[in-house]
Amino acid sequence: MAQTNLETLIDHLRYTSRTRVGLWRMPLSKIGHEAEIAVQLGVQALDIGTYLGGKIPAGAEFVRLSATKVVETLDDIASMPGRSDCLLVYNFDLLLSGVRSDERQRIWQNLFNGFPNRSSVLLLTVPESATHLLPSDSLLERWQRDNRLI
Repeated sequence: MAQTNLETLIDHLRYTSRTRVGLWRMPLSKIGHEAEIAVQLGVQALDIGTYLGGKIPAGAEFVRLSATKVVETLDDIASMPGRSDCLLVYNFDLLLSGVRSDERQRIWQNLFNGFPNRSSVLLLTVPESATHLLPSDSLLERWQRDNRLI
């Protein structure tokens, strides 16, 4: 059964799903309101771009992105103690757009299969219009069947 609202998706990820990563194809009208939405949902908002920008070594101007770097960053966030048990991760599309298409699919595959029993749920947001950044159709169907997509 497909998820129909964010609260149900979050509960599923918190209490039922072994893999604690979900995907929200965010309506364009919600972009820019992520912090407010997180408060309404009782979760913590995390701007992944700002987080990753804070990890840039002194003197460096940018972060070289790869599938491995993106997955490791998300794993670090999901495993970090002292955070909320659920994070609304936004601006994730910026990271995805910085990697090649084949690497993007590897990221989605890793996120689908990995991250069991992490301390925090990751609810990743991608603008609904950014279909080119989403998993392949077959993998997206698996996310849907696993009740981890809205």
